[in-house]
Amino acid sequence: MKRILVFLLVLFIILDVQGQRKKVGLVLSGGGAKGVAHIGVLKVLEEAGIPIDYIAGTSMGSLVGALYAIGYDAHTMDSLVRRQNWTFLLSDKVYRYNLPFSEKEETEKYLVSVPIKNNREIKIPSGFISGQNIYNLFSDLTIGYHDSLDFKKLPIPFACVASNLVDGKEVVQDRGVLPLAMRASMAIPGAFAPVRKNGMVLVDGGISNNFPVDLAKAMGADIIIGVDVQAELKDASGLESVMGILDQMTSFLGIQKYEENKKMVNIYIKPDVTPYSAASFSSSAIDTLIMRGEDVARSQWDELMQLKKELGLTESFQPKKISEDIIIENDTIMVEHVHLSGIDERDEKWLRKKIRIKDYSRITLSDLHEAIAELYGIGAFSSVSYKLSGGPVYDLELILKQKPMSSLNLGFRFDSEEMAAILLNTTLTHKDLRGSRLSLTGRLSMNPYVKLNYSLGNTFLRRFELEYMFKYNNLDIYTKGKKTDNVDYGVHRVNLGGSDIYFRNFKLQLGVRYEYYNYESFLFSDKDHNISVKPEGFFSYYGLAHLETFDKRYYPTRGMSLKVDYSLYTDNLITYNDGAPFSAIGLDFESVLSITRRVKFIPSIYGRVLVGHDVPYPYLNCMGGDVAGRYVDQQLPFLGIQHLEIFDNSVVVAKVKVRYNIGRNHYISLAGNYAKQEANFFDIFGGDDIWGGGVGYSYDSIVGPIDFMFSLSDWSKKLGFYFNLGYYF
Repeated sequence: MKRILVFLLVLFIILDVQGQRKKVGLVLSGGGAKGVAHIGVLKVLEEAGIPIDYIAGTSMGSLVGALYAIGYDAHTMDSLVRRQNWTFLLSDKVYRYNLPFSEKEETEKYLVSVPIKNNREIKIPSGFISGQNIYNLFSDLTIGYHDSLDFKKLPIPFACVASNLVDGKEVVQDRGVLPLAMRASMAIPGAFAPVRKNGMVLVDGGISNNFPVDLAKAMGADIIIGVDVQAELKDASGLESVMGILDQMTSFLGIQKYEENKKMVNIYIKPDVTPYSAASFSSSAIDTLIMRGEDVARSQWDELMQLKKELGLTESFQPKKISEDIIIENDTIMVEHVHLSGIDERDEKWLRKKIRIKDYSRITLSDLHEAIAELYGIGAFSSVSYKLSGGPVYDLELILKQKPMSSLNLGFRFDSEEMAAILLNTTLTHKDLRGSRLSLTGRLSMNPYVKLNYSLGNTFLRRFELEYMFKYNNLDIYTKGKKTDNVDYGVHRVNLGGSDIYFRNFKLQLGVRYEYYNYESFLFSDKDHNISVKPEGFFSYYGLAHLETFDKRYYPTRGMSLKVDYSLYTDNLITYNDGAPFSAIGLDFESVLSITRRVKFIPSIYGRVLVGHDVPYPYLNCMGGDVAGRYVDQQLPFLGIQHLEIFDNSVVVAKVKVRYNIGRNHYISLAGNYAKQEANFFDIFGGDDIWGGGVGYSYDSIVGPIDFMFSLSDWSKKLGFYFNLGYYF
């Protein structure tokens, strides 16, 4: 009995001493990508058994600190930062698979797109990135902490710093919605849109307090371990990039407070972050920064052991681990109610059908990500985020922030065919999600056009579409590489779409079209030509079905495209020249197959068949060049035929390409194509054989694809060269 009493007395004394020990505060500075070095330091602190009683952080330090405060250990965070697609997270992109077809056709066409508010005022975004993807990652990592709460009641009390642009003052975030506080603390001005909250406009805390030691002291910390990943001030040679300049500005703005805070640190840990910047999120950079954080902390092991001694702890002491259940991608989440906020009730009903998440259901994070991508991919929202309240059975709120659907758009390209081309577009929408849309597009080039489009419906179903287009063409026509004709004409085209249906990866169009060809001049350099051409109008009925699953429009790594179209041509809606109408059938198939991670095999087959007698000149089959439909809609590309040439009524092309990714966004390709042409499709195998191929280099730049291609064929027997800079339009 006495032994038991003595044991309990000793245990009580030990616990009392520990309870009365000095409190340790961990301070994690801002620094963007350099902040992943914090994780390496945390690994060593855990190994050393250092208890952490308070955490204060700024920017990336707030992200690492918040996750550590709710139960993530250093090794879990290590694996988290390594497996993220940072290029995607630090953008507002949505995976192409999740875009509706109409958005796929418009994306990666314009270089600049500026929203227009409902009062027709041009609206410049408050940040280059809205933060859609990074905020949803924060929400994923903090499920269970989405309600407004006191951060001092987290498993480890936590606070972080943001800056208020309204008055320039520091804002201490120690209560509220945890992922929103994290997002505000790292909203780099100009790069990320600020967080608007309670009349404040919150941006990165590094502007006002990048190393918040004073905050940890105010929380109650007696001893401070400070981890500083702030870059040293640079000389002129280090200020040659945007991120270098931002780093320097952040350092200057808070330099006085930074120096004062450094003086209050008991154990100062400063990893070597040279030559990395706030944007160094590559795999090699992350690996190096974590390792450097671990190395510098381990070099201060004796200081850590001395701290434990000062705290009255044995060297073998290990603090009790926080036991928190972390939801991962495939874990089931119980949802009781689903709410969509930020839209009216009528829109909510049909949007609910798109997300396929019901009340009283079990979902995974994957299901939630798909629903968010579905909504964001519509293009009608500047952000789509979520909140899971309560628990373990949650209420799910999908928070939609509508953006102006009206916009002003600019595209630019330069190539060796037409030299420069500019695409200008303005789109005006009566209602953001439903209603009418008016779009005016003009292309300035050697072959310009203007197009006016009016549509009525919603984002997914254009029940009615009316379009007028005028295009001017001045074309050189070649025969086996020799220039034989030049044709100068204008085309007036009116489309009336009775049904124009877009799904995520499928498009179906049905309609009626009128085209009028007004030939101004037709020069024949070949005296043997007997073509008779006159101004003429055509009515046609058309249908098109297109299935497309490419992950990228340019240089896809997976997916396929299958397009079938049919047009029936008349001059009076019934006949052509008092006889039977003629028709055109088109087929285009392409697929991307992975041989290795870098090598892609891209087979394709395409062609066009004309059915009927005496098909007029504007609809004859054409082939040549690198871009389908470049000068005329029916133009088929063919490597080795550099210019537009006219072919028989039936043309079929098979093409294979091998593309090798030689480095980040750099590609080389080797391609060959083979064509058959014949007047009668059923005799196609007995028609002419045409061989060609080429080798090229490409670079996927921020202003669009850059392509160099050398090609040769047995048809023209001339080495061709093609260069392109910019998106295709």
